[in-house]
Amino acid sequence: MSISGIQNQVANMRGVITVVVNDGTRPSPAGYLSALQPVLAGRVRFLFATGTHRPVTLEEKRSILGDSFTGDVVAVSNMCDDGTHIRIGTTSRGTEVEIHPWLLEGSVLAVNTVEPHYFAGFTGGRKSFLPGSSSRKTAVQNHFLACLPEALPGRLSGNPVHEDMMEGTALLAEQTEIAMVNGVFGSDAVFCGAYDTSFYEAVDVAALNCGVSVEAKFRSLELRPGRSLEISLYQAMKAVFLWESAVEDGGELILSAECPEGLGAVQMERLLSISSTAFAVPHSAEEYLLGDHAAIRLKRIRSRLSLSFRIGIDMRRFGFDVSPHRSETVIKNAGFSFPVMETGNA
Repeated sequence: MSISGIQNQVANMRGVITVVVNDGTRPSPAGYLSALQPVLAGRVRFLFATGTHRPVTLEEKRSILGDSFTGDVVAVSNMCDDGTHIRIGTTSRGTEVEIHPWLLEGSVLAVNTVEPHYFAGFTGGRKSFLPGSSSRKTAVQNHFLACLPEALPGRLSGNPVHEDMMEGTALLAEQTEIAMVNGVFGSDAVFCGAYDTSFYEAVDVAALNCGVSVEAKFRSLELRPGRSLEISLYQAMKAVFLWESAVEDGGELILSAECPEGLGAVQMERLLSISSTAFAVPHSAEEYLLGDHAAIRLKRIRSRLSLSFRIGIDMRRFGFDVSPHRSETVIKNAGFSFPVMETGNA
């Protein structure tokens, strides 16, 4: 479906329309919102799909919404701990789906972009709702599935995190009229329509557009995550998790990012510390603490290669080298791409 097609669909939606958009760590949907402004004006409110992350700042709000929606437009961040989320069901993997109440009032339009994600396969689409518009409990139960070996970058088939997200979104679609706009990072392609078909169409393009062919593993590799992901170490590490498989055993991987917001998440201190210890791997959602999935990955990376940082944080307290070499190979926008080896997906 084209933008004009989604305009017609949105024009026929019932009641107030809740538009769900990404937070400031993803590409701005302002261009799409501008095209939809004529059919949204007067009956729209915005929900920033922040999941368990911090609220969107005023500056980020302006960047995300653009010039088409200013002034008194109603726009809030998902506050995962505020106790207002409503339970709409449970997935087959046991995730109790608790959703922001706005999504059960009127109609819903999700506007986002699709790019690789290190444990959900690809971001965008269903991720606007689970975990983007969910309670902390829902996010934690879903993210526990990222501890499983099938939760891989660039892969959806058999990926438990992705399949759980799709089930949660299907539960929402049973109760709410949903339309979706899925752009693709680094491309003019946009796919509009149902939450499932438009997402998978966008994934097909993202897999080609964001997959980087790698003939042989690197001995030394420097990663620059991309401007929006370099706001904190929490976001910047996504590049490491996407690209570490492209570095040979004993090789060097360097992360370069300014990280003006420091670690960027309360769980970062813990996961960086325990990644060098023999911590207990959780076997259930009840044992899982937010960030354990990243600690598991980071522990494996640290045992396999040399990971060093060129950032505005002193990483010596976590046992990392603070004097990395200058690599001849630099991957820019590494948080929005993933390596495809000659022998298959890395």
